[in-house]
Amino acid sequence: MIKLLLLVVVSRRDGESELVLEHLRCAVAPAVRITCFFVGRTHRHRGVADTALAGTLGEIARLGGGTVESYPENTSNRKVSGSFLHNGTVPMFERHGFTRDRLIGKHRWVVSRVLS
Repeated sequence: MIKLLLLVVVSRRDGESELVLEHLRCAVAPAVRITCFFVGRTHRHRGVADTALAGTLGEIARLGGGTVESYPENTSNRKVSGSFLHNGTVPMFERHGFTRDRLIGKHRWVVSRVLS
């Protein structure tokens, strides 16, 4: 059995947010992929996704590491609606040590990092 990690950021009524970590078990694990961030409209542009990414990377490292991959949007030199940023932004991932591997859309990249 393989453990997977689910990280959820919960926004409380008092305006604060907290990270909730859940460990899931499954028979087959894919490569470690960070596929989606959801940040409520009133909590955007406050570093919530950045904090969630940092927490997720810490847990992946604690659980043994490996190659981590994601598919963020490149927002350099253009305005992008938050509804298109469910995978986060390339600059956010690059701040956490990810490198661009390949372009998979007009502005979407595969980024990766190896954690040990």
